[in-house]
Amino acid sequence: MSSCSNTHKHSHPHGDNHDHDHSHDHGGHGHSHVPNDKRILLISFVIITGYMFIEFAGGWYFKSLALLADAGHMANDSLALFLAFVALYFSTKVQMWAALLNGLSLIVIAVYVLIEAINRWGNPPEMLALPMLGVAIIGLLVNIGVAWLILKSDQENLNIRSAYLHVLADLLGSVVAIIAGLAAWLLNWLWVDIVASVILSIFILRSGIMVTKASFLRIKNANSDDDNHDNHNHDHSDHKH
Repeated sequence: MSSCSNTHKHSHPHGDNHDHDHSHDHGGHGHSHVPNDKRILLISFVIITGYMFIEFAGGWYFKSLALLADAGHMANDSLALFLAFVALYFSTKVQMWAALLNGLSLIVIAVYVLIEAINRWGNPPEMLALPMLGVAIIGLLVNIGVAWLILKSDQENLNIRSAYLHVLADLLGSVVAIIAGLAAWLLNWLWVDIVASVILSIFILRSGIMVTKASFLRIKNANSDDDNHDNHNHDHSDHKH
């Protein structure tokens, strides 16, 4: 009786994720990494999300669309890190709904920046290029630091690997924003900021659509599997009676 109770206590905290780690992380290998992965993912998520808000504020205040778009790209990183983190705690269904909501938010950000770029094209506002450039350079350093940090976690975990690739992709976004800042500061080419924001927004929109579509299909398939499972159990109980 007591051994049965102990077994129950061991299996309950892991929930669905116990099976998930074993199927994707080659058995017990995933377990030894979990505490370290949780800490690294949480730190990375806090850093990226925190600087995302700084970039949004900087883009708004310094009138840089490229910086706003790079902040949107950082929101994509934040999503990937968040999903990798919750995958170590919550069920797959919770992850799917979180991904769907975040995918929709990425689409909203991308559409907003694209509309703003169209409105600004004929008459680009005077941009505070030097402070904008400073924010973009720090953003690049933040991405490099987070990428280095994630490398210390379990790269065989698919969610963590995905988050790492998202952060690497955002390095490109930071470089594009820096180029836009340099063009505005040295050459007074304000149009480069608008072009850069459009390029980054297309990447964000593509990511948002892909995440939303994949999440919707997974939720639909999961609900279908649940219905089939319930029908199977119902038929089985009827057969027994």
